Amino acid sequence: MKPSFHPVFFLAILAATGCTQLTQTTKLAQGPVLLAIEPVRAEVDVDTTETLNGVSRTTYILGIIRVGSKAYADYPSLSFGLVGNTREKRAAIYNAIEGRDLDVLINPKFMIQEQHAFLFRRTTVQVAGFGGKFIFE
Repeated sequence: MKPSFHPVFFLAILAATGCTQLTQTTKLAQGPVLLAIEPVRAEVDVDTTETLNGVSRTTYILGIIRVGSKAYADYPSLSFGLVGNTREKRAAIYNAIEGRDLDVLINPKFMIQEQHAFLFRRTTVQVAGFGGKFIFE
């Protein structure tokens, strides 16, 4: 009579004999690390002669599939209020200043419109504000 191995027993042995590899790519700093970074000084030149407008439209299908703008203004750590739609607001700002020699939209005012249906939600964000250009010292 031949001894037989059960496939589950064989897989358990194989799983228990796996290997692990640890690679250290950097060394931790020894002692305190001090960084001396000077603040960036800049003024904003605001053009109040022209109001800029931008629109962003986004559709969410089944709550998970997103169809809409793929370009956004970068406003790190800046909150656009408690209403949400931050991605759509950043896309509207991008559309307002796109193609112009501007860095920022000053005093943005948003109008948000949402349409809800059984399978989708459509959000339209309109923004208006003044264009600004950074002037570094």
